[in-house]
Amino acid sequence: MDRFDPGARPTRLDNRDLARVAVVAQCLDNQWVTQDLLTEMVTRRRSFRDVERQRQRDARAEYLRAILNAEQVVVNRAYFFNNPVVHRDFVADGPQRDAFRALLGESVIVPFLLRERDPSEEPTFGVDQAGWNAWLRVLDEVEQVRCLRLSWHDEENERLTQRLMYAEFRRFLLQLVAFDLPQLGRDLGLPEAGWPVLGDRLRDVTQWAAGSDEVTRNTFYQRFLVEPGSNPAAGLFRAEPLVAELKQLVDLRYNTTLPDAVDGYALTPTDSLRRTAMQEYRRERAPEHDLDDLLGLVRTLRPQVFDLAQLPLRLDLTGLELHHVRQARRTDEWRAYVVALQGLLDDPFDFVDRSQRVYDRYVALARRLAELVGTRRAARMDVWDPTIRVSVEVLGAVVSVVFDGDPRIELVGEVATEVVARGATAVVRFAVVGRDERRAARELSTGIDVMRVQLHRAGEDWRELVRRFQELGFPITAGTGRDDEPNIDRPQGEDGDQ
Repeated sequence: MDRFDPGARPTRLDNRDLARVAVVAQCLDNQWVTQDLLTEMVTRRRSFRDVERQRQRDARAEYLRAILNAEQVVVNRAYFFNNPVVHRDFVADGPQRDAFRALLGESVIVPFLLRERDPSEEPTFGVDQAGWNAWLRVLDEVEQVRCLRLSWHDEENERLTQRLMYAEFRRFLLQLVAFDLPQLGRDLGLPEAGWPVLGDRLRDVTQWAAGSDEVTRNTFYQRFLVEPGSNPAAGLFRAEPLVAELKQLVDLRYNTTLPDAVDGYALTPTDSLRRTAMQEYRRERAPEHDLDDLLGLVRTLRPQVFDLAQLPLRLDLTGLELHHVRQARRTDEWRAYVVALQGLLDDPFDFVDRSQRVYDRYVALARRLAELVGTRRAARMDVWDPTIRVSVEVLGAVVSVVFDGDPRIELVGEVATEVVARGATAVVRFAVVGRDERRAARELSTGIDVMRVQLHRAGEDWRELVRRFQELGFPITAGTGRDDEPNIDRPQGEDGDQ
């Protein structure tokens, strides 16, 4: 086999070459932490160094889940050598390194190049030397490395980078002052008493973004989030109101610029802010589906509509390694799961049959994965008892139908009175999750935005939607107020028809 020459050109990809379900995983961002861990850092004055073990454990689980659940994962080149969650698989010889080389060569893992033209190009920033050396060695051994850029013409690439990534990030900051404050407050989990303070902070951010010559996430962190004079990479956050909330919101936009730029999906991790918090309905084209379409889908959902697996599996993410995931991706079960996922996206109105197929095939994949992990290790794992959750989110309010041994409706929030007569976009999600929500970060799960629906009178349509669910015989319970499930978030402006 010819060896890859780091000095040679890589195989060039653009967004048209990506797989149908190609994702960018937020968990690899060096600033990502779960909401719970971020709250602990801010309130107890802990830095990234203090929580590094937990942070890497969380990110590792999400990284493996991304490779298992999606067809393709696009990874910023810097993460390969500067993020130990990634390079731990190839710094030393062994089955993990073999699996990483194979996934890279098979274009399951795709390096994204910002301005560089080659994955081995010397970085202009600091590197983890062990990771960098290991990265160069891998590149030398993989026959074909397929890399993605916005454009392979340098001038055009620079224009696209500025317009689709940097300018979009700045535009988001400039628009914050116009956000629907009550909705954002609910998305961030703030009590009503905290909304005026949030409004003041959003105005501060917008004024800074309008007057600053350098608007980047790093400069935003320095101005609003971290202790003066500290390096944002250290994660030493100020003990001030709304630091955690502003960080979540700005990180969300920062991590969705790339998937939006390449027409991919953002993979939102467990216990992280959903992209609906960015209020994209203000600028996206209206979805083609309306309330009648949504109510038609609801009519197909009955308490007994789904058949669920009867035997729980002993399997969790803590027992998995990259070579297990790679083996699972090569099975008929994984291929069947991807076909089923694509089928649900193709025709969400055949919802029951197609989502049942996704569930069945994901459970079959999990069973196959448990066999690959092996019985000796599986004996030490938690029991995974899969269920189905169908959710509709409108302006921060969420109605979820949970299909398990006791099918029910979970309600979180209410469409606020001030937007009752206003139009809005509803997002319909489908997920296969574990029954025990407390273990969501450690368990297998898959979720995806199925479609977006245009509501013309949000409050009235929301109440009609809840009423129709009640008519089907589901008991109603109060939700937890948190959406802890990982999800493949559909780009703004894209509807359910492909």
